[in-house]
Amino acid sequence: MKNSLISVYENSVFKYPKLVLLVIALLVAILSQYATNFRLDASSDSLVLENDQSLKYYREVVSKYNTAEFLVLTYSPLASYGALFSDQVLADLSSLRERLLTISNIKSIVSILDVPLTQSPPLTLAELNGAPQLLLDEKTDRAMARKELSTSQLYRDLLISPDFSTTAVVISLHSDDEVSALLNRRNKLRELRANSGLNPQQAAELEKVTLSHQAKAAEFQRRQDQLIENVRGVVSAYEDKATIFLGGLPMIVTDSISYIRGDVVVFGSAAILVIILILTVAFRQTGWVMMPLITCATTGYTMICVLGLLNWPISVVSSNFLSLLLIITLSLNIHLIVRYRELANLHPDQGPLEIVRVTIRSKFIPCLYTSLTTIVAFGSLVVSGIRPVIDFGYIMCVGIVISLLVTFTLFPSLALVIKPKSAEVNSDPASKLILALAKKLYDQTSGAAIGFVIAAIVAGYGLANLTVENRFIDYFKPDTEIYQGMHQIDAKLGGTTPLDIIIDAPADFFEEQEKYQQEQARISEERAANADQQDYDDDFADFEDDLGDDFSDFAENGVDATDSAAEQGNLAFSSYWFNETGLQQVRAIQASLEALPETGKVLSLATSMSIFDNLKNAEPMDNIDLGFLYNVLSEENKNTLFVPYMSEDGNQIHISIRVFESHKGLDRNKLIDDIRQLLITQHGIADEQINITGMLVLYNNMLNSLFSSQILTLGTVFLVILLMFIVLFRNIKLALITLVPNLFSAAVVLGLMGIFTIPLDLMTITIAAISVGIAVDNSIHFVARFRDEFSLHNHYSESIDTATNNVGQAMFYTTMVITAGFLIMVFSNFVPTMYFGILTAIAMVTALIANLIMLPILLARFKPLTGSASAQ
Repeated sequence: MKNSLISVYENSVFKYPKLVLLVIALLVAILSQYATNFRLDASSDSLVLENDQSLKYYREVVSKYNTAEFLVLTYSPLASYGALFSDQVLADLSSLRERLLTISNIKSIVSILDVPLTQSPPLTLAELNGAPQLLLDEKTDRAMARKELSTSQLYRDLLISPDFSTTAVVISLHSDDEVSALLNRRNKLRELRANSGLNPQQAAELEKVTLSHQAKAAEFQRRQDQLIENVRGVVSAYEDKATIFLGGLPMIVTDSISYIRGDVVVFGSAAILVIILILTVAFRQTGWVMMPLITCATTGYTMICVLGLLNWPISVVSSNFLSLLLIITLSLNIHLIVRYRELANLHPDQGPLEIVRVTIRSKFIPCLYTSLTTIVAFGSLVVSGIRPVIDFGYIMCVGIVISLLVTFTLFPSLALVIKPKSAEVNSDPASKLILALAKKLYDQTSGAAIGFVIAAIVAGYGLANLTVENRFIDYFKPDTEIYQGMHQIDAKLGGTTPLDIIIDAPADFFEEQEKYQQEQARISEERAANADQQDYDDDFADFEDDLGDDFSDFAENGVDATDSAAEQGNLAFSSYWFNETGLQQVRAIQASLEALPETGKVLSLATSMSIFDNLKNAEPMDNIDLGFLYNVLSEENKNTLFVPYMSEDGNQIHISIRVFESHKGLDRNKLIDDIRQLLITQHGIADEQINITGMLVLYNNMLNSLFSSQILTLGTVFLVILLMFIVLFRNIKLALITLVPNLFSAAVVLGLMGIFTIPLDLMTITIAAISVGIAVDNSIHFVARFRDEFSLHNHYSESIDTATNNVGQAMFYTTMVITAGFLIMVFSNFVPTMYFGILTAIAMVTALIANLIMLPILLARFKPLTGSASAQ
């Protein structure tokens, strides 16, 4: 079977190279129709775990409390132009507001010009029923308004900064109900699939809903992109009057997609230029430049088409897939080129066909195993649980398979058609110098060994200090609007990262309430069945007596079975939170949360009720007043003051917190634990009543998974690679020795991260596994050649020297290409991508040093291959 496959391959590729090239061209042309489906994604899914139950709860909270998407403009008037409350600045704000409202898909705007004022001058409760008092009204006292806006629990740090230098314009956006419905249905089907599996009809529906959601979401995102562009167009007219920054999740998504698109183009283009440069310097012949260039371009374009065919999106994490794929493909080509040139010089009498045949036969197995080990490295990412990291793993696995297939069909076909000239092996002075230095260090075994041991100890120290805690704001360069907007909102307007606290009424409250409702139902049934009204009255009196004691604990909260008829329908007498006692507890909770150094603006039911605290001639409200207030307020006011912070029955409250993302030493996990303990110990809230959610929690869950994912992915990679080494070399001792340099390079790069306090994040979590998967290629080629030479010469030193002189050159070239390819990533706007590029480049160089020096030392010291007594 094996021989027949080889025969088919050689009879087709070697005999008909031009036909093979034509077939490949036709296949690429057919696939090209899917290139237009290639798409980018920067949704919030890239920041969370795929199967995080907190994500499901968070989506329920968003749906229940009507949390809409919005943009935030920070407007800071230039000192030379006027103060914030000057007539000119307010006129400019009004003009900006009106122009923004003309933009399609903007639902509403809230600014200091739009919010109702109750203390400028003070209003009575009766006056609240009239038209709201606004900042630009003639009757409004501007000085009092300034004080109210800066001291109000609702407005301070939300719409105006404490120093009056900055104000916020909050732009609410229309949502797409169809996209939301498709998303909800998709999530329900995915949850069902994870829990109990899907039947064929449900599986078909999931596929259909997923495709529909992707199409509708892409259309919606295009509208959002246009909206952001229009907003920036309006804002640009005011940039000579104020410093303005745009913030908000829709803007971050739009800009991130732009960054991803730029990264794909820059990384891909730069990788091509690097390939041309290094090939020209290394081989100095047009043929040897064009052949790998054609192979790389074909591989890259084919992968783009396949991604479109499979409908796989590219995220920030996978935006470097093209450059990675190109340099991996090039490394395969370089090993083939170096071997071809070596054979051409050793056997100048042989023709191109025989040289190509021997080259492919001698290099296919090592290249197959190097590809498999790289696939193992990227494949290990699928256990991370983070959707974009999982997709990145799958994308690269498919890409490497395509790379291997394209390389071993295109390279021999092109070599037979182009017939590139051979050249003196190892004529490049740089590689000769590096190899000579490696030999010298190898000869000085003791000094080199001490150096590696010291490096390993330092790496171990760094590993012990490796962390996952990082700030989302640091994902972006300081000169990007995302960074500047988040920093401005953090510094002036009460924080950026949302954190939501949901507190339910205690369980025994619901039990007593259920008893009360059951008794009501029983009495109603008896009343309907009993024609004697007196009997009914007696029963009702008994019912009141029986339940009086049971409800005594909740009398202060308004749940009293003896409520008078006037109290029926009064939320203050039926809910746990919307009454005197409940509101007092909410105010205390809010004060405690505001005192935490990490928290900025805190919004809750207490914030809404603070509007009524200082009304003219107002007195403290009792439960009857509260119930009356709730009943007489318009639906619009209820939607503004109560719906975002309290459930309809008043038995659940929602506290919205904005956390300072730029707070030094922010520890999300500790903050979440501190808040929970604060509620339990200081405010007597039971643990089961508390649910903490929001993007901060979801992001924190993802961060906490990084350590376990790093251990799991690395462990998986090393175990599978070791097993592959054993299969390839059929020698456990040799397999273990070959693994050591790669363990060393992974430890060094992770140790450097710990020493320089670079945290694990979405990108850096992949460094160790990927660097090992790529760097192990050199180990395989070196040991495979060493083993072949040892079988011929039965001499360790001679076999090591030959392997170093020949395979070492290819190792040097491939490492330079890979290193240069990763260093291209420093041009990304996404800071973790920059770290990923730099650290992986360091790992590649470290692996080269270890494979050229440490690996020969270990082979000579432990002598894993058996031979005659003369073997040295």
